[in-house]
Amino acid sequence: MKSKLFTTKALVKIPRNESVPAVFFFGDSIVDAGMNNDLSTLVKCNFPPYGQDFDGGVPTGRFCNGKVPSDLIAEELALKDIVPAYLDPTLTPEDLITGVTFASGGAGFDPLTAKLVSVISLSEQLNYFKEYIWKLTALVGEDRKNFILAKSLFFVVAGSDDIANTYFVLRAPRKLQYDVPAYTDLMVDSATDFELYDLGARRIGVFSAPPIGCVPSQRTLAGGVERECAEEYNQAARLFNKKLNSVTNSLRTSLPDGRFVYIDVYNPLLQLIQDPPKYGRFEVANKGCCGSGNIEVAVLCNKLSPSTPSVTTQQGCPPHFGLIIAICMVLLWTARLQVVDHSTPLNSPTRFPKFHFHLLEAIDIEVPARNETFAAVIIFGDSIVDTGNNNNNLNTPARCNFPPYGRDFQGGIPTGRFSNGKVPSDFIVEQLGVKEVLPAYLDPSLQPQDLLTGVSFATGGSGYDPLTPKVQSVASLSDQLLQFREYKDKLKEIVGEQGTKSLLAKSLFVVVAGSNDIANTFFNTRIRQMLHYDIATYTDLIVNSASAFIKELHELGARKIGVLNAPPIGCMPSSRIMAGGSAAAKGQECLENYNEAAQLFNSKLYLELDLLNNRLYHTKVVYLDVYTPLLDLVKNHHKYGFEVVDRGCCGTGTVEVSILCNEFDMGTCTNAQRALTLRGEI
Repeated sequence: MKSKLFTTKALVKIPRNESVPAVFFFGDSIVDAGMNNDLSTLVKCNFPPYGQDFDGGVPTGRFCNGKVPSDLIAEELALKDIVPAYLDPTLTPEDLITGVTFASGGAGFDPLTAKLVSVISLSEQLNYFKEYIWKLTALVGEDRKNFILAKSLFFVVAGSDDIANTYFVLRAPRKLQYDVPAYTDLMVDSATDFELYDLGARRIGVFSAPPIGCVPSQRTLAGGVERECAEEYNQAARLFNKKLNSVTNSLRTSLPDGRFVYIDVYNPLLQLIQDPPKYGRFEVANKGCCGSGNIEVAVLCNKLSPSTPSVTTQQGCPPHFGLIIAICMVLLWTARLQVVDHSTPLNSPTRFPKFHFHLLEAIDIEVPARNETFAAVIIFGDSIVDTGNNNNNLNTPARCNFPPYGRDFQGGIPTGRFSNGKVPSDFIVEQLGVKEVLPAYLDPSLQPQDLLTGVSFATGGSGYDPLTPKVQSVASLSDQLLQFREYKDKLKEIVGEQGTKSLLAKSLFVVVAGSNDIANTFFNTRIRQMLHYDIATYTDLIVNSASAFIKELHELGARKIGVLNAPPIGCMPSSRIMAGGSAAAKGQECLENYNEAAQLFNSKLYLELDLLNNRLYHTKVVYLDVYTPLLDLVKNHHKYGFEVVDRGCCGTGTVEVSILCNEFDMGTCTNAQRALTLRGEI
């Protein structure tokens, strides 16, 4: 790969509501959507029974009974339902703008692999991509084209056909020329020379080879009478994967403005194959779903084959490649694509939306090692994730350790959480399997085990602006960092210096702030406006403060950091009342100037975190967008089962927050699960 850097002015500004603009795929049959349909090759599948579970039961050229991983990724990113093949004659301009697949079944990193079966080599796929770039430029212009390429996700999926077919099955000439170490060197060199970066791609994920010796056809050809996994094939795959992982890591250093990710599918797939019932939906791991299930791939699986078992009875194995659905599962697990779980109300006491990492950012996070999880969860910020740190601070009105707060918590006890039940910090640890609730660091009942699995340092009323917590007389983010230093010392007493360093490196750190800065310090009290800040300079101030905080977290040992953006604070009931005028006071409008300020802050925060991701050594900094899904919930609340979005659930539902919501109020919502509130307004 060449070292020439690629820059574009399109990166200067992030549009509102940005998501991944497009996805692109290169490689082999795992992500081929029909590129081979019109080729003179045996490696094609645009005939029954392929596609039997696709929309309309139509065979499209996908090596599957239905969708393939490329489709599932695009679907989960809400880009489109399927990713078409670049050579699809029905391709539309919209298809080009949101991404296509250039992958060709039977291709590989070794140029000989594609030649042997007369399919489209990776170099030819790149030529098609160059043609695609020309078409895209004609559609959207140079600047937008550059932006799309730089912000899109690119996946390369190849290597299986090289090892299984070109080297082991066909043998001549590669096995006569190379031993396995030399051949895997050839493959890795070819992967490194794949010119995506030079053509504008910046987010590139490269799949490892799967346990190719466990594919049904390879079991039949090389697995002996019992059709065991062919260990020689798997050893070659592991050697290739080790080298591919190493070169991917080196590219991160040599090309720092690119994100190169090695995606390990070998280990989770092997684990699934070795114990399929453990994963619930699988019963068959050693056969395909066409004919005998032993050898029928590509044209050998056709309408003349013995009946193809129902996919439902065979637990989802496709006709061609019995592991492909498992790869889909691994992809979706790895990427953590879902942003919000809309199946349960936002303020339900039993579940909070699952704020998983966007694939946009998760592409920079490698698949965890087998059975690895986060050691602890450590949270900083404001009331959204405060679990009781203000309880003993009698100087602040930002407290809630009294009824009716906590009415739906365990035992109906007010704990200092700004909620009727759990808060997001609790649901994060619950979702990750760390523990049921995340205690406050200042909780007097804190136990050593609590320290080992994480705490919340967040305090209601805090913010990035140092003035914000002063106004409320609560702990600032710098105070929270001082407490974190104290926490580290306590950890060292329990697990030692090295144990503490290891625990922090494997922990998830979450930062949630900015709402109080914009809503209170800038708009409601106008303190910063009186100090001659406009919204542009003020958002610069709080983004710079956020950046300094994250850098200090890094210096203190944090390596996995998620930062939530500001929500649509102009839609909070208290904001509507305090500054919304008569229309907003009646719940008819969100405050657009508050929301515009939040969006401006979010766009600057996104860019700053992107820079930090490249600058902080061995650290992943992830921007978590809550603004967009929450605004959608507010605007389309009936769609998600909510009835009330303009009022809180305490007293009048207009201004009762913190100590203004108390046992002397007129009461609370009888059905809180039907009311959506964005902060501690019960």
